[in-house]
Amino acid sequence: ATDEFIHRFEREVQLASQLMHPNTVEIYDFGRTREGQPYYVMEYLDGVTLSDLVAETGALPPGRAVHVLRQVAAALREAHQRGLVHRDVKPDNVMLCRRGEDDVVKLLDFGLVKDVLREETRDVTKQIRILGTPRYMSPERIVNPSDVDARADLYALGAVGYFLLTGRNTFEGEDSQDIANQVLHAAAPRVSQTVPSVPEALDALIAACLEKDRSKR
Repeated sequence: ATDEFIHRFEREVQLASQLMHPNTVEIYDFGRTREGQPYYVMEYLDGVTLSDLVAETGALPPGRAVHVLRQVAAALREAHQRGLVHRDVKPDNVMLCRRGEDDVVKLLDFGLVKDVLREETRDVTKQIRILGTPRYMSPERIVNPSDVDARADLYALGAVGYFLLTGRNTFEGEDSQDIANQVLHAAAPRVSQTVPSVPEALDALIAACLEKDRSKR
């Protein structure tokens, strides 16, 4: 592991361990082994990621999608209230688990989290472009990875919502550069173009999250 990786690892666990929301993965302990290897201990989750779920079952009905998105939004709300921006919300980083009931959401992987309330002591954003997933990145994250706030997570949440409701990604391309170019310049498709029966308010909400101008989200 490189020094950069270890720094990001320890920073992730220090920030994520502040979060207490039941829809955020819980961290029990962290530190270093006698040999100096960094580690952290998180709760065991028995479930599937949203990516795997849609691959297996196809698009979700609106009611179930709303139930999932509400929980992701609730987890993000706590993070945002603490000045933390996740920066990597995507279907692979959201799990559905059984916790006495079905479809309990757990938001995972705070490896790219940004603390907007405190100055960074070192640059941990220089590899964000490579580490992030372009189709779930907001336009401002692609242009300047360090210039993001909570509205970047709202864009990603909208892209996740579109994926759940349609079974498709908002943008497809031959490579990451092609996708990033579409995120910057192509209008995001409406859910209703693929699923005409989607409730009008839900269609509008997803579209609002996917606005390129963050002041409109």
